[in-house]
Amino acid sequence: MFKYLFFTVLLTATPLFAVINISPNEVGLRPGIAGYIQASANNQRGNTNKDEYKFKSRISYDNNRSYVTWLDFNYDYGIARSVINENKAYAHYRFLHTIYDTNWNWELFVQNEGDDFRNIQRRLLGGSGVRWRFLKSHSYGRMYLGVGGYYEYINYTSPKIDPIEKNGRVNLYLSYTNKFGKDARVSFASYYQPKADDFKDYYSYTGASVLLYIYGAIYLKASLSFSSDSHPAMGVKNDDFQHTSSIGWKFGAKSNR
Repeated sequence: MFKYLFFTVLLTATPLFAVINISPNEVGLRPGIAGYIQASANNQRGNTNKDEYKFKSRISYDNNRSYVTWLDFNYDYGIARSVINENKAYAHYRFLHTIYDTNWNWELFVQNEGDDFRNIQRRLLGGSGVRWRFLKSHSYGRMYLGVGGYYEYINYTSPKIDPIEKNGRVNLYLSYTNKFGKDARVSFASYYQPKADDFKDYYSYTGASVLLYIYGAIYLKASLSFSSDSHPAMGVKNDDFQHTSSIGWKFGAKSNR
């Protein structure tokens, strides 16, 4: 019954936005080298001529004792009636290390991204923080609270209108994940990232996803998210709603939690 409902939601969804990974990683979750490749496509002809492609991948290494490190890459491209309407990419690297047990971790991360339709030519950031796993239950799943900060550099496509920004930001997040049987997982995450010297200037993000293995390491995934930028570039909307359905393949060790 669950699989039938999941397929119904997935096949009636229109993949409009970037594929988002919400499920949190942790030390010992997938020991050794592991990762995934995930993609979605939407092609329409007739009254509507449109092509949309989303690609996401990850490779990670987990020493199964004290740290896990991984690299994410994401690229989204769309074209409608011969006009490009989406073109964005990012690469994100993160290192997570235990402090004195697996419930407490410190993390370092760097990111490089660009988004033509948010008028961002280049956004670079680097930061660190502490993460606390305050719930670990076979029945109720795992929940985390993260606190930290990062420094960002933003170069807009029209610097005369939107000057270069150099900001320090607070990074606060809450994330949750839980397995249902052997084949399904639900995840949730919420982020709040205000400027350190002006909390009225902030990014926020809330998202949820459902993942279902359909054959071996092949899975289907549906994601919903809502993000907000209180001070975007000139002419760019503050809010974005994203809905994505995709197919993927995981390699390496399968998640043991």
